[in-house]
Amino acid sequence: MKKTKEESLPIRRQLGIAMVETYNNVYERSQEFFAVYGLTSQQYNVLAILYEAGEPLSTSDILKKMLEKNAGVSRLVDRLIIKELVEKHINAGDKRLIDVHLTEKGNALYEKVTNNLTAVDNVYSTLTDQEVEVLISLLGKMNE
Repeated sequence: MKKTKEESLPIRRQLGIAMVETYNNVYERSQEFFAVYGLTSQQYNVLAILYEAGEPLSTSDILKKMLEKNAGVSRLVDRLIIKELVEKHINAGDKRLIDVHLTEKGNALYEKVTNNLTAVDNVYSTLTDQEVEVLISLLGKMNE
């Protein structure tokens, strides 16, 4: 039996390719989910960070907590301002800092999206709970 081009690659390179393909698939499906709410996954991540903080944060504090490190956090915040989901104010203690906080509309949208996140989790529905645990463990091992 003849090997395909991909099968003739070293096994760890095959793993790298499979991981990139999987990431792209999961990312695309999550973006489709968030688009239903007029958001990107990065914008949702900003809303989640602000919601969980329970207080205004600077853009640099938001960036530190983001899942996807994105130097364009200011642009993300500006897009959320246009959507009236967050507001910016000058920090009372340090006029050089800008505080970002959720609006009522942002808070409500965050809660609505969060209540439906199981739809995003469905991307992993072909795996058993045990397989998910093993995969999480293996990925954690790679990140050590």
